[in-house]
Amino acid sequence: MIFIPAIDLRGGRVVRLSQGDYDRETHYDDDPVALAERYAAAGAKLIHIVDLDGARSGNESNLNSIARICDAVDVPVQTGGGVRCIEDLELRLARGAKRVVIGSLCVQHPDNVCAWLDAFGGEAIVAGLDVSRTLDGQWIPRAAGWTQAGEIDLFSLLNRFNDAGLKHLLCTDIERDGMLSGPSLELYHAITEQYGDIQLQASGGVARASDLDKVAQTGAAGCIVGRALLEGRIDMHEIGRWSE
Repeated sequence: MIFIPAIDLRGGRVVRLSQGDYDRETHYDDDPVALAERYAAAGAKLIHIVDLDGARSGNESNLNSIARICDAVDVPVQTGGGVRCIEDLELRLARGAKRVVIGSLCVQHPDNVCAWLDAFGGEAIVAGLDVSRTLDGQWIPRAAGWTQAGEIDLFSLLNRFNDAGLKHLLCTDIERDGMLSGPSLELYHAITEQYGDIQLQASGGVARASDLDKVAQTGAAGCIVGRALLEGRIDMHEIGRWSE
């Protein structure tokens, strides 16, 4: 498993949201390019960048910052937020991203995503699925800032993407996002047991170094860490430890 440091951008600044709520934002003083350089120097094998302005309104103001990061570090970058059409996907790849994370469209228009997987290949696309659990135990993907529930459950949707050639999945348990409440281990186990050919990136809830060991035991290929790293709850040296 690799440690994937995350950088969330809003207005060109490094921020974190609690459970995706734009009114519960924490601003960090780090310059995003300098932060990415520190993560790369610490041994990161992949850096994850979220364009929060793009995700909310389609604003492309953070694309220059993303391009600067891609130019500054000799580490692959994946980025998501605001991908609403094939041109958005192409633009991010052209700006230097190795992979583009597609979120809401996976839920709203899965046929389009399947077509893009065929056109661009599985290495260029990450399905970013944010899920919540129903009272009967089903995991339901959500879209549009988590305001819309998908029509089918997570595993039915993954069956379609798996058949279409999906190689990379970023899955977040909404209840744990930005809350430092521990990773959703049961969810990750269920995904890796059923989809051995898909590389899972676990996201949400990681608060301490011991959480990384627990996530690794689920079979996840990577673990995305944002707030815990920015606040020093997890030491930067952990990036290198998981990249050896």
